[in-house]
Amino acid sequence: MNPAPDILVLFDIDGTLLDTHGAGRAAFCRGLRRATGVEDDLPYVSFAGNTDRRVLDEVAAHRGCAFTDAQRKAVFDAVAEELAAALADAPGAAVPGAAALLAELARRGARLGLVTGNIERGAHLKLASAGLDGYFALGGYGDDEADRSRILRAALAAAGPAPARAVLVGDTPLDVEAGLAVGIPVLGVAAGRWDVPALLAAGAAHAAPDFTDLPRWLDWIYPPP
Repeated sequence: MNPAPDILVLFDIDGTLLDTHGAGRAAFCRGLRRATGVEDDLPYVSFAGNTDRRVLDEVAAHRGCAFTDAQRKAVFDAVAEELAAALADAPGAAVPGAAALLAELARRGARLGLVTGNIERGAHLKLASAGLDGYFALGGYGDDEADRSRILRAALAAAGPAPARAVLVGDTPLDVEAGLAVGIPVLGVAAGRWDVPALLAAGAAHAAPDFTDLPRWLDWIYPPP
């Protein structure tokens, strides 16, 4: 029996489901150089918990310019091409237990979605490289929105009718902040820069180092009545 057929579980990607060992940042720098003709290693930008749209906004502010929609698309297209090439050489590594959790949630009929600062194409390139693509029918992405709470709202809107329970899984205090802003609980996975105490202090309902304790994660996602 499906214990909660209308549950929605939303996942961040980088540091939550997988690690690309810096490929995303490197691809962004190379794609930005290709599209704008300016060498820039982005030392003034933090990528942890950031969104691709906000990164580009920070670049524009640093350079004292504004990117048009066409220019932004050109940058993101170049970034995706660079990322595809990088991941072909060095695929992303799934966080321990991530594949088993996604498979079990899919088996139970949960709706699975993404809430990520990656552009949509980049998100699925990363997931595919780590063998985690194919589970996610909806999502909110960093193509057009810079703010994580707005990306989360976009994912919830894409999900259609409100589920009986929605949960966000992320690895940074910014993920927690977005979930709290929208009013859904956040489960922290400390596979990135922030540890379990930091995620709990930020307001995560629960947190663990990874997904290897599958029964515990299922208890958190499917709490007893």
